[in-house]
Amino acid sequence: MRQRWKVFGLLVLLGLLAAACGRGATPSEQPTPTPTAQAAATPSGQRLTVVVSLPIFATMVAAVGGDLVEVSAVLPPGTDPHTYQPAPRDVAKLAEAAVVVYNGGDLDLWMERQLEAVGSRARVVVLSEGLEPPPGAEAEHEHEHEHEGTPEAGKDAHDHEHGVNPHFWLDPDFGIVYVERIAAALAEVDPAHAETYRTNAERYIREIRAFDEWAQGQIATIPPERRKLVTFHDAFPYFAAHYGLELVGVVILSPGREPSPQEVAQLVERIRAEQVPAIFVEPQFNPKLAQTIAQEAGVRVLELYSDAAPAGLDYLGMMRQNVTNVVEGLRG
Repeated sequence: MRQRWKVFGLLVLLGLLAAACGRGATPSEQPTPTPTAQAAATPSGQRLTVVVSLPIFATMVAAVGGDLVEVSAVLPPGTDPHTYQPAPRDVAKLAEAAVVVYNGGDLDLWMERQLEAVGSRARVVVLSEGLEPPPGAEAEHEHEHEHEGTPEAGKDAHDHEHGVNPHFWLDPDFGIVYVERIAAALAEVDPAHAETYRTNAERYIREIRAFDEWAQGQIATIPPERRKLVTFHDAFPYFAAHYGLELVGVVILSPGREPSPQEVAQLVERIRAEQVPAIFVEPQFNPKLAQTIAQEAGVRVLELYSDAAPAGLDYLGMMRQNVTNVVEGLRG
């Protein structure tokens, strides 16, 4: 009798196992991932591919994404984005990206054109979209062109300033907006790690605010009458407005356009009249013209970074170096 119960029990167990296997093999009963989940799903250890226009934006993405992202920049370090011509390798990068980040405006128009060319399906983040210049920045921007010498020069200046200046990230308040937009896009594409992106962004924003508090204190050490900037190109109106600096002039009104001898002479005279202590050049441009102007005006030459920070400097490192150089050049 005991032996018969053992056989019966074994047969029942085999029957249950067979039924379970049959249920697991029915396709209609398997869960179907949502499109969002499919887009976010990656093999173990694989990171989210992000492509940005400028290297400085790559450092923002890295700060928010950490080890969860693999970020690369189209623009090589030290290159002027206004005149950059994308190479075939850039197109290949964009075709593979899950997220694409660029500034917008007239800074990196080539990104928009390349995205259209490859038919990218990436989540696109236009960092400056919808942003408005802070109070005072536009007035400073227009002041730069008050003394144009010829009708043709005035026409070029008008054309250049017709659009909104795209260099918002040089004001740390707008830098925070950039970080928030990056975090939102990463969380949308990779919702499984949304909390990590949010936490990283909050930490990074606290670091930006701490930097800004330090920077305000540093700028305050410059005598008010010496808080005047002459920069190589028109990248710093928002930086100047944020830190209470007067933007007296620029060496070139638009990238690729050399100033006339009359414009150079007028800038030298303006530097002397305003008693500007220094001229600030940028590494992506040939500094010879600025050095000549500085020599004529009897002032120093230092560097600032906007579109093309040196390799190894992240966003906060670049901003800290800018403030340090401004204080060194203007405080005297």
